[in-house]
Amino acid sequence: MCQFCHQHGEGQKWYLKAEHYSNELLADLERRRYMGDFVRSVGGGQLSRLEQEFQQAMTVPKWLRQILYKYYERKYRRDHFGQVVPIEDLDKVMSLANSIVRMPCICRKQTIGRNNAEYCIGLGLDSEKLLNFRDAFFETFQLGPDETPFDRLTRAEALELHRAFEKEGLIHTIWTFKTPFIGAICNCDRADCLAMVSYRYNFQIFFRSEYVAGVTQATCSGCRACLSLCQFGAIGYSVTNRKAFIDPVRCYGCGICRCACEHDAISLTSRSQHPIASKLW
Repeated sequence: MCQFCHQHGEGQKWYLKAEHYSNELLADLERRRYMGDFVRSVGGGQLSRLEQEFQQAMTVPKWLRQILYKYYERKYRRDHFGQVVPIEDLDKVMSLANSIVRMPCICRKQTIGRNNAEYCIGLGLDSEKLLNFRDAFFETFQLGPDETPFDRLTRAEALELHRAFEKEGLIHTIWTFKTPFIGAICNCDRADCLAMVSYRYNFQIFFRSEYVAGVTQATCSGCRACLSLCQFGAIGYSVTNRKAFIDPVRCYGCGICRCACEHDAISLTSRSQHPIASKLW
């Protein structure tokens, strides 16, 4: 299991513990200040600065870059860290949250200059305690008169929305604000998202999921439709066998590839029981 499962989940999936979505954690003043500052800093251009820093880091010796990465990864795990979660577990996550709301996407504002309010989902973030957090969004985003950030969704509406995201190839990730409080679900791709920018430079800002995908060779038709949906380049095609296959070293267990398979040939299994993937988080 991932590090957070041992630290915050007592050996179980840490994101399925109800206390990690609680109002008691949300009431912490330091956490609430951090959330407002986070929106202002990232929405104010931190994403562009971060990629410049990554590019500079690639010019230093690898051993030095790894030391720097370890230092900053520890910081992110304490403050704002994520994990890939397939939709089955995402449904359970949403059942634990006190509320589900739509939020503007900070990453896409920076990368493509659009609000894209439909792609980020807040968990329990419509509390009156979070006026500073919401004010930070209004300061950072140029919202139109018809836009309704922090619009509430039912669990069924949110689940349907995430199923539509999967068809677009977006992976689901959950995020902490001062770990272990889980406050958001993001729907990411390699082009637009802060998490995937860090992935591009081998900097870990999120864990792989608790699962790994595999292809049932007898069922696979060899259509290769699944290849186009993988954000991690984990799916290959065997010309000899005329079948798709999944590299467990690259697979993050998001399960998005299943959407493209008309023969149900792709399934998720527990990462902890996989002989190779169990060592990769």
